[in-house]
Parts: sequence; structure tokens; C-alpha cells
Amino acid sequence: MQTTSPIVEKNKKEKTASKRKRQIFDAAIHLFLEKGVANTSMRELAVAVNMTTGGLYHYVKSKEEIVRMVTRNAIYAHESVKALRKSLGDISPNEALRACTKFWLTLEKTAQEQTIFLDRERVHMGADMQQVYSESVRSLIHFFESLLDDGVKAGEFEVDNVFLTAFNIYMSRIQFATKWWLLQDLFTAEEYATQQTNAVMKQILVDRNKIS
Repeated sequence: MQTTSPIVEKNKKEKTASKRKRQIFDAAIHLFLEKGVANTSMRELAVAVNMTTGGLYHYVKSKEEIVRMVTRNAIYAHESVKALRKSLGDISPNEALRACTKFWLTLEKTAQEQTIFLDRERVHMGADMQQVYSESVRSLIHFFESLLDDGVKAGEFEVDNVFLTAFNIYMSRIQFATKWWLLQDLFTAEEYATQQTNAVMKQILVDRNKIS
């Protein structure tokens, strides 16, 4: 009689747990946005994912843990932009800024809700995570600054205020997420990312013929 190996069984359990946590995570963000963190109970969250409260606590211990998960995901998104730049290798500042800006501005539905949540409910992070998150945000803005500086040095960009331009690139993601109710009839997430990226490049490129 053939039996499942312990390794296969362990991998199966880990995949199931990961899937469950993802469901809980997504449902929690939706409820937090709808009702606020303080007004959302773990019982309501359990009902939303069709679990018992005891079953829910098997995967997450508290609302605070979920908020920390959201914060870590946001920091991962910041680091993913930097990782993309490294993966692109030796390309022009124009190409690098364009690729990284569009990548940053393309939000899936879940990422959109996480962005709105962090914008509205930052107070629930806790002082330690607020500091870590703030440092991560500043690091990403400085990352875009460095891309802009590279373009200025290469003679590809003309920028009056490098920091403000980098800050505006960062904030364009927040703007789209929080104003989706207004913009959804005008753009898909992909269209917004493309057109906003082109708008940024148009403002700073010395040779505007390079705008695609």
C-alpha cells in the first residue's frame, strides 16, 4: 500500500496554510476598510472566511498581527521596485526610471486596498512598525531620487526639484488607490500606470521623442 511521503504531506499542509492566510488577509483588509480596525471583531473575520473563531486563531493570533502583515507586504512592494532595477542590468536612466515607475504604479486590487488601508489606518501599526514603514517609504523615495539623478548626470533628464519629483512618483500610487472611485471609469490600473509614467517622462526628458 502506497502512502504519501512526510515531505509531500508537509508541503501540502504548508500550501493549504498559505492559501488560508491569504484568504484571511484579503478579507481582513476589506473589513478593516469598511468598518475600521477597532470596530472589526475576530468573530466577524472568521465568518467572512467561513471558519470558526478557533480555526481562525490557528492561522492568525490577533488583528494586530494582520496589520503587521499588511505593513510587511507594503515594505516588500518597496523592495520589489529596487529588485526590479537590479534585474534590468545596464540600461539607460530613461529606461530604468520608466520601468520602475510603471512597475510601482501598477496596482492589483489587493494591493490597492492595502495601500488605502495604510493611508487611512497607519495609527494601528504600532510605534515600532510605523517607524520601520516610514523608513521604507523614505528609502523608496530616495531610490527614485537616485534614478532621477542618474538621468540628470547623463544629460537625459532636466529636473528642477529632484526630491519633489521622486516624492510625486511615490505619491501617484497612493493617489490612484485612494481616488479609484473617481478614476475607475477613466483608467484600468494598467492604463493609469502607463499614462502616468508617460506624463512623468514628458516633464523631465530632454529629448521628448523618446516618449513611447
